[in-house]
Amino acid sequence: MFLVLLITLSATLAAACSTAPAQSPAPSATALASTPALTPSDNATSGTPLSSLPSVADIVEQVEPSVVYISVEYVESSFFFQTVRTKTGSGVMLSPEGYIMTNNHVIEDARSVEVVLPNDPTTYEAEIVGMDPFTDLAVIKIEGRDFPSVRFADTSRLRIGDWVIAIGNALGLEGGPSVTVGIVSNLDRSVALGESRNYDIIQTDAAINQGNSGGPLVDLAGNVVGINTFIISTAENIGFAINASTASRVYDDVVRTGRVTNPYLGVRLQTMTPAVASSLDLARDRGVLVAFVESGSPSDIAGLEVNDVITRFQGQEVDDAAQVIKLLWHFRVGDNVAITYWRGAEQRDTTVTLAERPEGS
Repeated sequence: MFLVLLITLSATLAAACSTAPAQSPAPSATALASTPALTPSDNATSGTPLSSLPSVADIVEQVEPSVVYISVEYVESSFFFQTVRTKTGSGVMLSPEGYIMTNNHVIEDARSVEVVLPNDPTTYEAEIVGMDPFTDLAVIKIEGRDFPSVRFADTSRLRIGDWVIAIGNALGLEGGPSVTVGIVSNLDRSVALGESRNYDIIQTDAAINQGNSGGPLVDLAGNVVGINTFIISTAENIGFAINASTASRVYDDVVRTGRVTNPYLGVRLQTMTPAVASSLDLARDRGVLVAFVESGSPSDIAGLEVNDVITRFQGQEVDDAAQVIKLLWHFRVGDNVAITYWRGAEQRDTTVTLAERPEGS
């Protein structure tokens, strides 16, 4: 499986150790898939006339002005040369004051960031407000007021099969963002992003391509349900977006403090199965296995050990490692979390005081 981050790249070879910026070539690529037509016939399954659904065109008209084009210049060094490179992606304006969310991989290593809004001839120099490699999210800001903006959706109600719309600057095509339509194919996917693993991923079949990174995935109310981030290159119509439940927390932290404080348990978790229980000769075959405990971490201090099986997290039953991590992100550093676990045939309870995730972990 090959994960492809959705940025487009160009490069100009510079003289050895040169830092002079190169001219970015004009982006070009193929267009995204078009929006499927809706017929006026009734939906036989739900009984809801498709003609009564909100117009995709109306939603796009509402959201598109908030979807920005991002161009990043950075220098890639080798033993003999420095190569001036440009990568492009997307972002979504979340505040009239110019705060924009995008992906961390779009702006990492940037020496300059430029932003262009649809139907606005101005090229804005952007300031990097904060970056979070752990979630692959970042916030940048441009100077000005009264920018068109959108807001995050409450994704606790999002269901598999819900219609969604992906908007972004696919392959840097000129003329504004591209639009595609699909459904939520799955929720709560666990996917590795570089050296980190994100447990709050939406899978969609809305066509997304390189250049869509950082653009919004929106619902039929025009609210952001996710930030489009990557695709699987060996598959068709399998794209992934970081859930707004994670993105909104990162955005709030960065705008408020300039950084993200991720809560930290200090354990490596594994979903328990009958096969795992049998191989480790454990009494419990359901729950979340503690596979590793970092010395001196909150979990170590609270008394958790390798091969303990967590069954409740702050009063909620858990049987999947991804579920525990997603629940963890609802808490903040310093919060106390009640954990029920089994050690052998004995059920125990403990309280973990969450610390801040160490940088690079």
